Amino acid sequence: MHKKTVFLTVFLFLINSLDATVVLSDFDEINATHKLIDYTWKSQSVPRITVKKFPEKIKDVSNGKRLKFFIRTLLPMILMENETIEKEHDFIVKIAAKENWNKNDISIISEIAYKYRIIKKNSDLTGLSEIEKDEIRYFLDHRIRPVPVPIALGQAALESGWGTSRFVFEGNNLFGHVAKDHKKGLKPKNWSGKQRNIRIFDSLQDSISAYMLNLNRNRAYRKFRWLRRKYPGNSSKIAEGFGNYAIIKEEYIGRLQQVITKYGLYRLNDSKLGNGEKAIIHKKIKQIYIN
Repeated sequence: MHKKTVFLTVFLFLINSLDATVVLSDFDEINATHKLIDYTWKSQSVPRITVKKFPEKIKDVSNGKRLKFFIRTLLPMILMENETIEKEHDFIVKIAAKENWNKNDISIISEIAYKYRIIKKNSDLTGLSEIEKDEIRYFLDHRIRPVPVPIALGQAALESGWGTSRFVFEGNNLFGHVAKDHKKGLKPKNWSGKQRNIRIFDSLQDSISAYMLNLNRNRAYRKFRWLRRKYPGNSSKIAEGFGNYAIIKEEYIGRLQQVITKYGLYRLNDSKLGNGEKAIIHKKIKQIYIN
């Protein structure tokens, strides 16, 4: 049997039989995988495919193909991060809803409430009044929420040049996050002195995770969180909450709205992760590639 035929047989068996997340890296293997499972950037059911790094070959393809590849690649990871946030939300809201918080409840609530900057570090939650508890309950519910897909994709596109920025290739940095230590990270060519360098992430997923946590807890994005709650599903309206994301402020909002509208990202607002039937993984297969 021809080598390619054998590969396809094994590959398709894995597609239909395993429920897991697959991690890919090479440009051609990513494209081959998408084609084999009939996954396009317009698919409403999205497979659990993770890409650790953006392949540099993306710079060499036409604009149209690059944009579609960018969306197909990031969409599953954005949805998986949102899934994690939803689980965290449901977990902590259920605990916080208890009338009486025991020692273990207080420990869990303290950790997550501090993570989302609802309380200060080492705050004592024992002996709180019901009004104080309700305030914590409100903000746990309000802040721990998914980031709309069109917003995440639109900002990733703007900040990374649709995946072509050197900060993406060298640091897996999709959203322009800066390093806490200005001496570490990647230095932009036009920066000097003690300006903070661009943060380096171990993977694209880590970059997405940091981005969503930043939006959900940073004081600068209070308007975004309010608009997200008031106008669910209206990504253009929600985009008005990013006046503090960039130096160009209102102009940045316009650019984000334009990207969401022009490239049809708003259509992906209802995208959902598939049930796992099209996920591919096998420890013995290190590379998935078709000539």
